[in-house]
Amino acid sequence: MNKRRIRILLLIVAALSLLPAYLHAYKITGASEVPTVLVGDTILVNSAAWRLKLPYTNVTLLRTGTPRRGDFVRLRTKYGFKRILGLPGETIELRENRVIVNGSPLPLSPLHHLGTNIENEDGHWIMFTPGKDEHRNHPPTHLSPHEYFLLGDNRDDSIDSREFGPVSDDVFEGKVIAVFHAAR
Repeated sequence: MNKRRIRILLLIVAALSLLPAYLHAYKITGASEVPTVLVGDTILVNSAAWRLKLPYTNVTLLRTGTPRRGDFVRLRTKYGFKRILGLPGETIELRENRVIVNGSPLPLSPLHHLGTNIENEDGHWIMFTPGKDEHRNHPPTHLSPHEYFLLGDNRDDSIDSREFGPVSDDVFEGKVIAVFHAAR
């Protein structure tokens, strides 16, 4: 075997050995993200989506990106998975489950063919029962330079920034990059 092939083989072995440090699979056990994911689905999370860390440590080697509106994230806390709706420096509020960013509502359109409670909000599905949830309205919240406002896609059944407040990106374990739906 020539030196070039050995180097390529070693590079592949090294990459495969590091993969478990950056990709993690989780099975969904709660309903806070319905209709995006359902109980029993498996989600793949990339922990290097925004920071490349020294494997198995909290030492950041370099920034690889920044969280964006609509990113579906895994939190290091007990709250699991949430969607980023508010970005640093923005003012976020909710009126009847409608997200208002800096005074302008995010695009929202009903998906009538899927059911009356499912809507398309700025490119992702959300679900709520009009007039039901006590948190369907939330006062304007100004986010500091390192804060994010998170919501569950199932607005009636989610503990999110409406209850625990804005969060910094250091509580993000990573970004969801794939969903594997359970057989139904």
